[in-house]
Amino acid sequence: MFRSCPIASPASFLTKLKKWIDQTLKPVCKVLVALKVHPNMVTLAGVLVTLMVPVSMVRDQWTAAGCWLLFAGFFDILDGSLARNGAMTGRFGAFFDSSLDRVSEAIVFAGFLMYYYNHQDLRNLLLAFIVCILSFMVSYTRARAEGLKIDCEVGILPRPGRVILLAVGFFAAQPTPFLGVVGFLSLITVLQRIYRVWDQARKK
Repeated sequence: MFRSCPIASPASFLTKLKKWIDQTLKPVCKVLVALKVHPNMVTLAGVLVTLMVPVSMVRDQWTAAGCWLLFAGFFDILDGSLARNGAMTGRFGAFFDSSLDRVSEAIVFAGFLMYYYNHQDLRNLLLAFIVCILSFMVSYTRARAEGLKIDCEVGILPRPGRVILLAVGFFAAQPTPFLGVVGFLSLITVLQRIYRVWDQARKK
């Protein structure tokens, strides 16, 4: 889930961050391993928690929406840490986690779409749709680059940043301005990743 923000940040930062997370969550992971909880189960639980975000949004319960979003984000961190601490990493697990991350994002943006539709706010409904596409493009450009054997773990706003910004918007009961910021920074991130692939491809 975690990706570094600068355009060409060292991979060592990501490695150190994962080690710190794994060490912090190690006691929790030990309990889950003893209970035979698989990382994929944690990933799925995170998606189910995310379902409460749009429910809270359409009820104008912004603090609750922010809490549910951060709670779901914790599951997104925990599944990877559990996989590493419990020696349960694998290609399918990585694929499953990445795929359900997109589902979780779609659920959150569905909340925006329903909220703006209920308020007949067509302009911001279109904004939510565009930001949803840009957010998906951030993930897609990296996945496609890695399929071409190009490291594309770059960009100013990876998924954790999007989650945090939206959560702050929820807590402030000002979701629209923060949605706009997420859209703008996501566009920059997509362009950064496109440039990264272009730059690496022309050198080969």
